[in-house]
Amino acid sequence: MTVAFAERNAFGALDHDVTLSSGEVVRNPLRALGGGDGCEVVCTPRRRPGTSDEDVRRDADAVLAGLTALKRVVERPGGPGPR
Repeated sequence: MTVAFAERNAFGALDHDVTLSSGEVVRNPLRALGGGDGCEVVCTPRRRPGTSDEDVRRDADAVLAGLTALKRVVERPGGPGPR
């Protein structure tokens, strides 16, 4: 699979297209919403036609794992997060 992010922009949009091994392209909305001393990162998984409940759960679990890893990196001592 390959991932292509949207061009850098002032809106906090980190939308990205994931090209699966089948050639199917899945568009994923991702936002970084600033506020106060930090920001909130929001990813909205979408159900593709013909996707089973199990596949949707797997996709949601993968999104959660990615956001959890991002949180660990940003909040670790010496990391890029607020000081």
